[in-house]
Amino acid sequence: MLRPPTLPRSLPRLVAASAVMFVLGACGTVLLNDVGSLSRYDRLRASTEASTTARLYADADALARTRTVRIIPTQFPANVSGAVGISEAERRLVANNADRALCYELSLRYDVVSSRSADLTVRAQVTRVDPTDLIGAGATIGTSAAVTVAGQVGIGFAEGLGRIPIPRVPIGLGSLTVEAEALDRRHEQRAAMVWGGAANSFTSQPRYSHISDAYDLAGDFGQDFGFYLATGEDPFKAPLTLPNWNRIRVTTLGEAPLDPDCEAFGRAPGLDGILTDYIGLPPDYSDKGPRVR
Repeated sequence: MLRPPTLPRSLPRLVAASAVMFVLGACGTVLLNDVGSLSRYDRLRASTEASTTARLYADADALARTRTVRIIPTQFPANVSGAVGISEAERRLVANNADRALCYELSLRYDVVSSRSADLTVRAQVTRVDPTDLIGAGATIGTSAAVTVAGQVGIGFAEGLGRIPIPRVPIGLGSLTVEAEALDRRHEQRAAMVWGGAANSFTSQPRYSHISDAYDLAGDFGQDFGFYLATGEDPFKAPLTLPNWNRIRVTTLGEAPLDPDCEAFGRAPGLDGILTDYIGLPPDYSDKGPRVR
């Protein structure tokens, strides 16, 4: 059954855009590099936003006729630019975070299926990554912890609970580039996106992991491309809205997805993820990845 689309956008993007206006150097590097994973590039048109860069194409009529979608797991090859030192398990975790977010967005409007006879087949590939620098991330985590302890001593432990946020050290901020498209039953491209995002010093959560930023950015990509496919609207120009309970329940608390087929990509880390993020542990400490097939 066709579900009405919702238009939630993440508030951190608005905050990031404002912050970047003041400190342009406090972001990672975004580079859109066509590597040939898409069936065609000639119809893509640029859409820019302060914290993300993309080129887009969508056949609005074809998307309006779509009822079922199939998601091919995102590819993250070992030979991608910048991926040296990132293990296969880490690449799989990043790619799956993109698929999990993508599946949630698509389930808001379409029936997600595993059948090859779906109206649209969605596929994506990571084409470039800048790993998170462990020294910069570690320095931020350590400084934040020190400031928090000092604050608790100064104002009382009960009143000082919670890490005091400070800007990240602008060293080695990560970035991610992804190419994605949706093909119809005849393998004709009906939508496509070349997406690039970068961490920034103000809203990106530091963790002591090379894939810290890539992992978060993969989720941002999945949300943006899924929103684009579900609505046909440029995700970077869509109005910001507060998340509803379903979004919080599924994407934050890690409860069951709206569409059972999204279980293939596992569930969000939930409260365990919130805790490990708080103390700066790598994503794999709480994210179990895709469901074992």
